[in-house]
Amino acid sequence: MLFVDSRMRTEGTDSSFQINLQESNHLDSHGMRLDKIRFVNTFFTTDLGAHLYYKDGSGGLQSYSIPEQAYTGALLAAAIQTATSRTTTYDSNTNAITQAIITGQEWLSDEALNAYSSGFPAGASSTAPLSLDTILGPATAGANLVWGFVTMAPYEYLLLRSRRLTIENCQDPNGRHDAIAMIPLVNGIGAVEQSASPEGVYMKLPTDLTLRNIDFSLTDYKRNVVNLRGRPLSLEICFD
Repeated sequence: MLFVDSRMRTEGTDSSFQINLQESNHLDSHGMRLDKIRFVNTFFTTDLGAHLYYKDGSGGLQSYSIPEQAYTGALLAAAIQTATSRTTTYDSNTNAITQAIITGQEWLSDEALNAYSSGFPAGASSTAPLSLDTILGPATAGANLVWGFVTMAPYEYLLLRSRRLTIENCQDPNGRHDAIAMIPLVNGIGAVEQSASPEGVYMKLPTDLTLRNIDFSLTDYKRNVVNLRGRPLSLEICFD
């Protein structure tokens, strides 16, 4: 059994780190399960991006940004209104956000931004616009623009990965074998998220494996490392 705490790492951050074992651990033919995976949900509404994009009325685009923080629906609508100067309201009954449309300066989704090559704020591009698109979701346009069902959480689940503990018969959504646990985020910001391997399941490790150091990273489904904001990640590894 091996206990892991990111505060005892030899390099990296709390969400992407390496530990060194005091002595080599040789595994001839073993299975592995993970228990007591724990970390604080530190994820802001804006962790995947804080920009909104609109047509500028002359063939280009204009962008606005809201402060990086955790939001409620009402606070998000208020922040968008302050940033864009467009009347924006939140309906708690439908979880929708409605915004006034300015003709010729309509909102642009991430998909629509593929048609633009310039006008993006620093660090953003057409392929990585760092927008609020994941939070706002799809919109319909009539008399007003309506984002029909918004979410305040940038992630629904995360993947714990390790290149050193690659599992051949385990694949992430992109077909990679370095994912060793899927962790649903169910408790909300500020609360402790917990997970474990399915009951009674041991994942088969490569044969003749010698461990002296092990890497771990906590990512979204696109393999982007998340921000734990200095809070630790811990887990228990059991070998059979």
